[in-house]
Amino acid sequence: MIYQSDAVPWIGKFIVLDWKAAPAEGLPKSPTNSGGRVLRVDETYLYLQPFSLSPKLPFSVPGQPVSRLGLKIDEELIPLVDIDTIYAAPLDGMSIDE
Repeated sequence: MIYQSDAVPWIGKFIVLDWKAAPAEGLPKSPTNSGGRVLRVDETYLYLQPFSLSPKLPFSVPGQPVSRLGLKIDEELIPLVDIDTIYAAPLDGMSIDE
């Protein structure tokens, strides 16, 4: 679990976070990861604009690295109580198309 004060410095930055999520309501939570730009934080949630494949790339080949990412339009709400770690996204050599 992290606190709002721990998450606020990440607003506007590209991050990766380790957290716990349930695949469906009522099922146990298991470790997962998400990445994107932190839009805002309140006392309950971190609001993330998740990474996606770049719309400027016509397709991606399974197993091949990508060098461009995009950002989804929809926000991902991540409960602060489920977040284990937030760290800067390793974006060396990566372009972000917004």
